[in-house]
Amino acid sequence: MRIVKQVQLSAWLACLGAVGIALADPKADAPAAALETIVVVRGPEAALNCNEATPARARWLADKAWQDGAYQRAGECYLIAGEHGMADQAFIKASAQNRVDTSRKLAANLNDVKAQARQMKEAFRHR
Repeated sequence: MRIVKQVQLSAWLACLGAVGIALADPKADAPAAALETIVVVRGPEAALNCNEATPARARWLADKAWQDGAYQRAGECYLIAGEHGMADQAFIKASAQNRVDTSRKLAANLNDVKAQARQMKEAFRHR
């Protein structure tokens, strides 16, 4: 019987300790700088960021983007480089690329609208 009471007492003490740990606020004792650690990792796309580049580097990045067919990014880089004429050409090419995608999306949307109209027409017929 005495062992059972000791086990019960140990269990209660363990529970009280767990509750105390759960309710403790680690932020109250720690300095503000120790609360968070921020790690900045620059991926390969960061090397192609024109916003932080010099005009010469932005021009080089724009030329590379143009060669890769990324005309929107090329236009943005040309603007930063101060090449407004080249930026206009790049944006025109980018809009031509988007035109094909936009036409396909519009055709798909039109087909969806037609299908919905047919479903509504059938629903009203059976009413």
